[in-house]
Amino acid sequence: MRGLQVRTEQQGRDSYESVWTFRIERVDASGRREFLVPVEMRGHTFAGALNEGDWVRAVGRMRAGTFRADRVENRTTGAEVRAKGTPRAVLILACLFLALVVAFLAWGAYELFTMPSGPPPGWDRP
Repeated sequence: MRGLQVRTEQQGRDSYESVWTFRIERVDASGRREFLVPVEMRGHTFAGALNEGDWVRAVGRMRAGTFRADRVENRTTGAEVRAKGTPRAVLILACLFLALVVAFLAWGAYELFTMPSGPPPGWDRP
């Protein structure tokens, strides 16, 4: 692993995301360098550490010429590095709240447009 750089990007109004970029040397069976692979990890926080020269193995997918790593195994230290995002429970609660708001608005619109017009039955006119 070479060239670790860390930066923070603003995501929306009050949210920030950390971005780690580095390069991994891909080597053949004899240990000769074949090529460098640019790697990027994104998350709110990171668990684990990487240092210049560590031997690593990344898990993720290639996208637009950059390997987007979900997790990196640090073979030098035996540690695992993970990018942590928004907790799943928070996302589920936000979706449930949004669904309740939409259901309430739909119910209000239904009641508004299906309400009978005119005076109620049994109401006498003067």
